[in-house]
Amino acid sequence: MRLSLLSLVLLLAAAGCRVETRDADAPPAVLPGAGVSARQPVEPPARAVPPGERPEVVLYVTEWCPYCKQAREYMDTEGVPHRVVDIEASAENQREYQAMGGQGGIPLVAVGPETIEGWSAPMARQMLDAAGYD
Repeated sequence: MRLSLLSLVLLLAAAGCRVETRDADAPPAVLPGAGVSARQPVEPPARAVPPGERPEVVLYVTEWCPYCKQAREYMDTEGVPHRVVDIEASAENQREYQAMGGQGGIPLVAVGPETIEGWSAPMARQMLDAAGYD
């Protein structure tokens, strides 16, 4: 299911998620009142992406977080290969989380440079589709 940009923004605002494309030099743009920051809209690829060319999927989680558990279960159910980083397990994991833009919200779902902080299955699905995880 494809969402229009307006539907996506409204969904993100309702879910309290923040979407960003990581670019080292550009500051994030903030949508007024929406609680969402975005740099570029997520668009599906023009062609199928071979598995070796898909961006890595990383879940930054804690063991106690129920939304983190939902994110892990979703990726497992959808058959999406992913790496799980427990941000409380080590200082290195915490630094990696912060380097991806984590500011305290969990889970932080990263699909390549795209991230969402908080859990939204529809938003995750759109990010995965755009990255070629059909």
